[in-house]
Amino acid sequence: MAGRKPDPDKRTQILRAAADVFSAREFHSVPVEDVATAAGVGKGTLYLYFPTKEQLFYATIIEALDELLAELQTATDGLRGEDGLRTFARVLVDFFWRRRQLALLIQRYEHKQREPEGEAWRQRRARLVALVRTFLIPDARAAGLDGANTTLVAEMLLAMIRGALLNQQEREDPERVVTLVVSVFLHGLRRTPAPSTRRRERPRRAAAGGRR
Repeated sequence: MAGRKPDPDKRTQILRAAADVFSAREFHSVPVEDVATAAGVGKGTLYLYFPTKEQLFYATIIEALDELLAELQTATDGLRGEDGLRTFARVLVDFFWRRRQLALLIQRYEHKQREPEGEAWRQRRARLVALVRTFLIPDARAAGLDGANTTLVAEMLLAMIRGALLNQQEREDPERVVTLVVSVFLHGLRRTPAPSTRRRERPRRAAAGGRR
């Protein structure tokens, strides 16, 4: 961006608009002009930050995942076992509760991780799985699970959280979702008490102190 100092706020503004636009329509049918309009910037300004639509798309995913990973690592530092799992799930749910269009975007285009340009996305996805595994390893060893099976179990938890996020109700309580998912994951249906339907007041900020 020769001759012009990058504006981090404008970059974030463009990425948030891109998440909304890309999550609502097929990637190939979205002109860059639509993202620029949604972001309230000119097409030329958008191209200064992101020269191609592919770069804009992947930046939308990667920068969001970097923010999420930072929140998760801060919140779970030093935690193990069930405490770590519950905190991980709570931060993950809260992050995507605040950015629902981003959850839809990642779900819709998950297959693009396998493209050559998706390497950075795959790396961050692997870091999510690795973080979950740190909470599972003691119990997994006790159960005789090897590394591959522990990774599979970590993927199962992430799939449960994703399913809960994609099927959330308009006035659902995110803390109730966390309690239900983690309880079913750890103990199964027979040992999971029915969660209260009474709404709780949401915390003003994420557990990890992330930005709104």
